[in-house]
Amino acid sequence: MPKIKENQLFTVIIEWEVNPKYQQELINGLSNQIGTYFKDYDGFISASFHASEDGKRVINYAQWISRGAWANSFQALGRDEVQTTNDEIISSCEAKTLKLNCYHVARVIENI
Repeated sequence: MPKIKENQLFTVIIEWEVNPKYQQELINGLSNQIGTYFKDYDGFISASFHASEDGKRVINYAQWISRGAWANSFQALGRDEVQTTNDEIISSCEAKTLKLNCYHVARVIENI
């Protein structure tokens, strides 16, 4: 996992509601999409997926070098193609996006 420092990096956290029988399928589909479109894009740091224990939620925590790198990636990679693929994954998993929020790291407490 990347070392997180205060006042560095741009973080996007997305929450989906999903039918529990499709939770892992949603994670797999979105992970594959990131691997296909974003993994090697300049400015991408990491993405992790968190599955709720009841199977009804998925959280994606992604870090980028900056807001600009995140925004520019969609333009450079073809926003329509990325969005269409994303919509297909979400629809096939009977999921819906609940929240998309952007953050910066304001404080870090570590046990190293």
